[in-house]
Amino acid sequence: MSIPLKVRSAGIFLALLSLSITTSSCQKKIEEVIVEKAFEQSTGKKVDIKAGGKNITVESDGQKIQIQGNSGVWPADIPADVPMFSYGTIKGVTRFESREGKSWSVVCENVSGNIVKNYESKLKKNGFETVSTIVTSDKGEEGSVSGTKEKMNVMLMIGNGSASLSVVKEP
Repeated sequence: MSIPLKVRSAGIFLALLSLSITTSSCQKKIEEVIVEKAFEQSTGKKVDIKAGGKNITVESDGQKIQIQGNSGVWPADIPADVPMFSYGTIKGVTRFESREGKSWSVVCENVSGNIVKNYESKLKKNGFETVSTIVTSDKGEEGSVSGTKEKMNVMLMIGNGSASLSVVKEP
């Protein structure tokens, strides 16, 4: 059974909030304990939160969410069929793992150029069936491209110099 969307969204918000609060204690941080209790009361399930530096991990009932802030690094565990997105600066990576599959979200800044067409070409080269929407203006190219291959879906959205790439892989 999946965590309801509202609870998951609240959890991600709280996880990001706790990233901004740092303490020097070696024991479990009070912020982690508060967020764990909020999750447990909302879901009725045991939750374990681990924060370190700009990274946070939330585990509950066979599900795991990992958030990396300002990672700057392409996720090594993303499926090899997914072309690397190298058109900007990676600002954050989120991973979600459950019995229903895995997903990755990569957020980039400083993105410019004809990226939708270029990335769609890379997806097709790797065997994905694609659909794209491209909007051209004086600011350049914006839009989206989605790709499907077997039990994997990729979605790239670009606008205002930012990009969001999502990958979902079913088991």
